[in-house]
Amino acid sequence: MPYPLTYILADDDELYREYTLQQLHLITGLQCLCVCENAIATREQLQHHQPDLLILDVEMPGLTGIQLAKSIRQLPFTIFITSHPTYAADAFDLDAVDYLVKPVQPERLLRAIDKVRVLADIKATTSAAEAFQQKDDTSFFIKDKNAFFKINYADVLYAESLGDFVNIFLQNGDKKIALVSMKNLEQQLPHHLFIRISRTHLINIQKVTAVDTDAVHVEKIQLLIGKTYADAVLNAIIGNQAIKRFI
Repeated sequence: MPYPLTYILADDDELYREYTLQQLHLITGLQCLCVCENAIATREQLQHHQPDLLILDVEMPGLTGIQLAKSIRQLPFTIFITSHPTYAADAFDLDAVDYLVKPVQPERLLRAIDKVRVLADIKATTSAAEAFQQKDDTSFFIKDKNAFFKINYADVLYAESLGDFVNIFLQNGDKKIALVSMKNLEQQLPHHLFIRISRTHLINIQKVTAVDTDAVHVEKIQLLIGKTYADAVLNAIIGNQAIKRFI
């Protein structure tokens, strides 16, 4: 990054707040804009600052970190920190970059910051028009730094939402990041091959190995189906092909 990542840290626990701040001070290329003791103060600071990154404790009095994130119209890159791993699903439903459990180990925080750097770099060097481009009926291109990478539809297992980005998981185990929202990706991919199964996931129908009313198995990966998507998903994958108990 040619410029430092700016951030706001919010945690109501003074001990953990200072502990996290000390770790962040050791990471080069970061600039702290302010440190807040609660979510309300954080929301007020966001009216005066536009940080690249929010580092939010989940359990804060009055307004939780999750509730704060839901109240922000344009959410910066966000890392949640909490004592309870049970909030992870809610955090990733908000397209959080990462979710860390206290006490956060330095190497784990560093990995989370590195994820933010990658996303920020892509956003700074890639225009929306060139981030994702369909090539033909069998493939598309995504831009990664200064190169365009061709991806065959047949190689895609599923895609995962990350706000303005998507993670594209491939058959060979690789993962590619594209600067395109899940909504726009869904509109551009061929509907007979891909279907949205939740707010956060889109799958390649041809890679499905099992499906029920709650989850889809894409090879060895299990992905939950959103309640409002269930009927459409089952119909797209199974249709009238399921063996019926009674006829």
